[in-house]
Amino acid sequence: MKKLIFLFTFAFIGGQAFSQIYLVTIANAGINSCTNAELTLTKVPPSGPQIHTCISSTISGGGLEQLNQELNSIVSQGYKLIETSYGNSGSSQGLIEEWYLNQGTTFIFAIP
Repeated sequence: MKKLIFLFTFAFIGGQAFSQIYLVTIANAGINSCTNAELTLTKVPPSGPQIHTCISSTISGGGLEQLNQELNSIVSQGYKLIETSYGNSGSSQGLIEEWYLNQGTTFIFAIP
């Protein structure tokens, strides 16, 4: 009986550990038919379906505010940022390059 309880406990914890990753990436406008002044913010929650949102590509256009709101909504669900990758930029080492959001930036969230 103890072995059976241990087996169910392990299976439950193991299943939870692999299903709690939330991905967010900034991609070009063509993915979601956004305008030329926008980028596509793609979110992939643990349930699986991709959610595409158009956000401004520039800081002056409100892109950073829109990104902040999206990331805060994920954090408010209990996720913590565990990794940030700055993607395909040749010279940039961060999220912003000359007042533009860096395409290819990926945020990985997980429930601790």
